[in-house]
Amino acid sequence: MKNRIISRDELAQLIDRLVERVDVYAPVREKNGANWGKVGSANEIYLEAVNTHEPAKGFLFPRCEMILKFDQSGNAVEPGLPQEQVVFGIRPCDARALMVLERFFTSEGKTDPYVQARLEKMTIIGVACNRTAPACFCLALGNSPHSSEGMDVLLTDLGDVFLAEPRSEKGEKLIAGLAEAEVKHLERRTELKERVESEITGRIDTTRLKENLPKMFDDPVWERLSLPCINCGACTFLCPTCHCFDVTDETVRGNSARYRVWDSCQFALYSRHASGHNPRFNPAFRYRNRVMDKFYYTTEQMGLISCVGCGRCITVCPAGIDIRQTVATLLSFIDSTER
Repeated sequence: MKNRIISRDELAQLIDRLVERVDVYAPVREKNGANWGKVGSANEIYLEAVNTHEPAKGFLFPRCEMILKFDQSGNAVEPGLPQEQVVFGIRPCDARALMVLERFFTSEGKTDPYVQARLEKMTIIGVACNRTAPACFCLALGNSPHSSEGMDVLLTDLGDVFLAEPRSEKGEKLIAGLAEAEVKHLERRTELKERVESEITGRIDTTRLKENLPKMFDDPVWERLSLPCINCGACTFLCPTCHCFDVTDETVRGNSARYRVWDSCQFALYSRHASGHNPRFNPAFRYRNRVMDKFYYTTEQMGLISCVGCGRCITVCPAGIDIRQTVATLLSFIDSTER
């Protein structure tokens, strides 16, 4: 696959052509930054923010979706097929998060038909991060602000033009016909990549976390770490990889439907059994579950750490909890017990 260059005018024209035939979603400006929105032209796109307030997971795993419906006669009505869509301007952390969700919903011999249908209809055009925000820590987890994982095309803003790197046949077809990138463009990309990666200095030893977290399951350290948490669930709803959901049935005027809706392991009733028993009645148990899921459970189940370092949980937490500090405390605790 050949790397190409695209001018700002050419990129705007490409987006405007896409808008004419498919749904295009991109970051749009809001009062306090940027969020995802359906755009009608390239002029509406806002790439100045490092990342959107909400994650991109809703394109693959909607906040609320109908998965089954029956009419008044009891006949099943299939939900409509998803429309073809382009997700433009996604950052590397969110693109990697979509990979995690895809692995969760389509691995171990199971395939979620709703997620699979959206994947087939989706084209992902990412934009590399040439700067970071205070809460960003993707590099600390082994990722990169210039990673192209999970994308069809990665764009890097070189100043006067964008470097376009196709990462799939879909992406290669999308940018075919553009001028090929020259050595100077690749050198500029490398320079930008090294500069932005130098902004994230800390590293997290995820291997030691994975090895030691199971041993710490019953440790009192979780009580101390969870004290500030108010179990509001904001961290999980804005996490790009959290995938907990509930299923609810509704009947309105004889029409019945089943919906899948986001839920949170931080809610007190989430893990309550039909018998009334709740294995996570203690807030510390719920906080432990979230950390274990990110750094242990998903590595065991899917081979992927499900924290992508986007920092949304840090910026949104009303109690000021910082997952980086939590991990640092756990690693310090591990060090002290190994001495």
